[in-house]
Amino acid sequence: MTHDVNMGVGLATGMAFHAPAGTALPAYPGEQLAEAWKEIGAVSEDGISYGMNHSMTPLRNWAKEIERLMAADGDATIKAPFMDTTKETLETLFGAENVVTTEATTDHGALISITIGPDTMPDAEAFLFLMKDGDDMIMIGSSRATVTAVDDISFAPNSAIIWNATISAKDWTIVKDNGQKTSV
Repeated sequence: MTHDVNMGVGLATGMAFHAPAGTALPAYPGEQLAEAWKEIGAVSEDGISYGMNHSMTPLRNWAKEIERLMAADGDATIKAPFMDTTKETLETLFGAENVVTTEATTDHGALISITIGPDTMPDAEAFLFLMKDGDDMIMIGSSRATVTAVDDISFAPNSAIIWNATISAKDWTIVKDNGQKTSV
């Protein structure tokens, strides 16, 4: 059944993916993903949020009347609370060059070490988020986006560690598939 009002429920078989910058987005949410797409990790039950910040600069004539509005700086962001602490998740959020893994030895288990600082943000990548509500599917993706912030990481005894990422892009593509296929 298709819905006009949808819930943003992550796809259980994978909900958040990344690929090298410039990787083409799938044409629709249920399309088989190209091999370049890798799962980042689970998103917490809080889900993702999308926001836009577009500002305009007025171009005024000599009489101070607005002749034209010109797009100024602006981008759109996805805020995603990742709850996996894996090499893939951390490399996506902080850049592969800032994450070092060490195999287990007789002294310690496998180690993941992250160098975190203001100059350690990763390069641009493609991002894709998939949701499913009944037969309906929704995807939000960008072929070029950058993790611009990882906010407030809480290390508390009664909750998962959540890596609150802000992913910014000039534009995002949102596609809804109502799941109603035609018969042949």
